[in-house]
Amino acid sequence: MYAAPRDGRKYELIEGVIKVTPAGMYHERISLKLGALIWVYLDSNPIGEAYGSSVGFNLPSGDLLSPDASFVSFARLPGGKVPEGFGKLSPDLAVEIVSPSDSMVDVEEKAELYLSNGTRMVWVISPRSRRATIYRPNERVQVMEDQDMLDGRDVLPGFAVKLADVLGEPPARS
Repeated sequence: MYAAPRDGRKYELIEGVIKVTPAGMYHERISLKLGALIWVYLDSNPIGEAYGSSVGFNLPSGDLLSPDASFVSFARLPGGKVPEGFGKLSPDLAVEIVSPSDSMVDVEEKAELYLSNGTRMVWVISPRSRRATIYRPNERVQVMEDQDMLDGRDVLPGFAVKLADVLGEPPARS
């Protein structure tokens, strides 16, 4: 059983290595906005549950990942019910928002880890470049610019939002 230190930071377990995954205010604003939009969509289309950045997924590989936002269909939830603790499953949609401290190689490897464990779609959103990279099993990676629409395709049918609307105004540089 994985138990993270209780110091207020977010941790993941990837290939047996515990990694700290910090997020800033701009990063969390994007995560919350996208999660809220998915939540509103699910109110009208009750096909599953949306989760924020604190949830963890115990993947079949043994890795523990905590996407910045995620969606799990009712069909994937054990008995169709939300588990109390971390889910022992892969999300249908995982959203990773690239932080200034992230390496793109690490984020791309994480997207591949989700896919190899059954996730149906991964959105990697890069606020600095104002792009999103869409990963799906057995499909070419797709790069979206800020004026393009993030489309839920068959994972969230009918869900679409302009990437620029999710990103909002760029943050003040500290």
